[in-house]
Amino acid sequence: MRWSWVVVPSLIVLGAGVLVRALAPGGYLWLALAGLIGFLVNQLITDLRRREEPPARPGWEFHPSPRLASARAGRAFAVATIMVLTILFAAPDPVPVGAAAFAAAVSLGIGVRLVTRLVRHTPALRLSATGIEVRGARYAWDRIGGVELNGDREHPRLDVLVSGRRRSVTLRPSSVDASLLFLMDLIGYHQSHPERRTAIGQAEEARRVHELLLSARLAAGLRGGPGPIVTGPSRVADG
Repeated sequence: MRWSWVVVPSLIVLGAGVLVRALAPGGYLWLALAGLIGFLVNQLITDLRRREEPPARPGWEFHPSPRLASARAGRAFAVATIMVLTILFAAPDPVPVGAAAFAAAVSLGIGVRLVTRLVRHTPALRLSATGIEVRGARYAWDRIGGVELNGDREHPRLDVLVSGRRRSVTLRPSSVDASLLFLMDLIGYHQSHPERRTAIGQAEEARRVHELLLSARLAAGLRGGPGPIVTGPSRVADG
């Protein structure tokens, strides 16, 4: 966890608030503009992917990048801070105060949730013999109907189709430091090979499946692309 990425954005917002308060008392619109600019800069810096394709590492737990995850928490706290400052600037006008209070509560909740995951070292994705865990939420294998790689080359996403949910469970490059293509194959393999699930958690099994899936994909000449790639019982290499 990078505490500086969590704390510094809020300190910058506080500094900007003090400066705006001193130079333009009551000018909370200037504060909002400064916050928006800072948010966009933070978004640009922290959400740039470090490489074209993250590595396909053998394993059963896949974590988000500590830098990016910490920066996302810091951004949420910075938004909450700027909303609190807006309340102080706008008082006693009830309309902007109410809107800012609601936005501050939402942003603070998001920040606390993200920091809690960082402190607990919660993986973005974890596989077990009973199912998968995505950001702390667990889904049994019998609920997983399929896994897809969607989006395009610049904005790919991994969609896990779960019965009982209207929307798929999604992982993006900014939320997990691993190859989405490999994760798709890994989940799809264990979805269609229930006999191999009891071995999940073993280091030797992780290396075996890693080599198997990469070899099968290279042999088939498969590549990621803008269209969905669906992995089902008939589309994963047999092991």
